[in-house]
Amino acid sequence: MENTLKLSPVKRRDRAYYRQRQKNRVFTELVQFVADEAERRGITKRELAEVVERDPAQITRWLSAPSNFELDTLSDILLALGAEMDHRIVRFSDRAKPNDVHPLVVERPQMTVEIGHPKPLITGPNPRAPQTFKFIDGQPDLKVVEASIAVAEQ
Repeated sequence: MENTLKLSPVKRRDRAYYRQRQKNRVFTELVQFVADEAERRGITKRELAEVVERDPAQITRWLSAPSNFELDTLSDILLALGAEMDHRIVRFSDRAKPNDVHPLVVERPQMTVEIGHPKPLITGPNPRAPQTFKFIDGQPDLKVVEASIAVAEQ
């Protein structure tokens, strides 16, 4: 049977990853907000528990690690603190692309790796001043540029 769906199937691993990422983001925002309000207004977990009609131990569990609490619970906690959460949906294609390579590395044309040296070097257009990089598993880590410039021997 031919796949007539207009959507691509989502791998189980990807679903699990994004579910946990969403939990982590909501948890981080909630914990930060509760901590800020507790410091600013002197609110305790016990007082928060009384307002949301829950056991103080439950509040401690919710604020200790990301969990799968319901949106109603999140709303109750924020309402007790006089707040609500703004939500926004963003397409992956609309997100800014991560900068995985240092801009100075991108500007260096025709880079070559010289592994035969006692200290591996990556050289650019000027072979007299090669840039030294850290290597991970035999491959240059182009994200980490050392501050010193090695002088190549001729």
